[in-house]
Amino acid sequence: MALHGLALPNSQVVLSAACTRPPVTAGRPSRARFVFSSTTVNRKLIVSSSSINNPYTAAGGMEVAAGEDAHELKLLGTWRSPFAMRVRLALHFKGLGYEYQEEDLANKSDLLLASNPVKKEVPVLIHNGVPICESLAILEYIDEVYHGIGPSLLPADSYQRARARFWAAYIDNKLIAPWWKMFVGKTDKEQDEGTKQTLASVEMLEGALRECSKGKPFFGGDNVGYVDAVLGGMVAWMQGTKVLCGVELLHATKTPLLLAWMEHFGELEPAKLVLPDVDRLVEFAKMKRAQRTRI
Repeated sequence: MALHGLALPNSQVVLSAACTRPPVTAGRPSRARFVFSSTTVNRKLIVSSSSINNPYTAAGGMEVAAGEDAHELKLLGTWRSPFAMRVRLALHFKGLGYEYQEEDLANKSDLLLASNPVKKEVPVLIHNGVPICESLAILEYIDEVYHGIGPSLLPADSYQRARARFWAAYIDNKLIAPWWKMFVGKTDKEQDEGTKQTLASVEMLEGALRECSKGKPFFGGDNVGYVDAVLGGMVAWMQGTKVLCGVELLHATKTPLLLAWMEHFGELEPAKLVLPDVDRLVEFAKMKRAQRTRI
């Protein structure tokens, strides 16, 4: 899902092979390698990560020529998309090796257009040639297909899973959608309404975190889970909101739990690897807003 496309369909979209699951080999090696590629630069960065003991740690990387390694998972995204970021975060949390292709949304690749012909948006996860679209659907797909590999994103309990799905959808529909209206609203009234709705949603998520975490650092408890990954994709944008919109989303008095959550989340290695520099994100967003072009 691209940042400008905020409507979240109820159904999960899996294109080309909805009934055929790509084969997965159990007992994947403990060393996962992450391959980052660019549509404009024919180089890749491989980062090694251990999924034993601490699945969130990562070591340094090295550059290799493109095509040197073949990976069954490939992600099409953009560095600033919160929807692509949440998928990358989930892949790192699970300790899965993948190839990442940065898309130019002004000049979309043939692979993106062929992989998501319905919306032509990122993110798209390609698993053994099969494209899966929509970030929430991708997260659930990763967790189901790679069950038992790395930490689970969704809880085992049916009620807890349903609750996690509810709050994930809430983040998309009640937080990100009005946030976008606050950021690019055409009138003061539209921006004010977006601000009001966004702040109300943040306060609601404060209560959700209190209920779900039961005094622990994350929505998932001691470890990050589905909701953490979903909201984690918005961390950099939330941090840049004061500069972009003149609004402080998180307060030590009103939302102390979310403020602590963001601090804990930002210290995780996957977050350090995936989340963009806030200043870079803000400058890019301000430029695009001035040009009235798509972010």
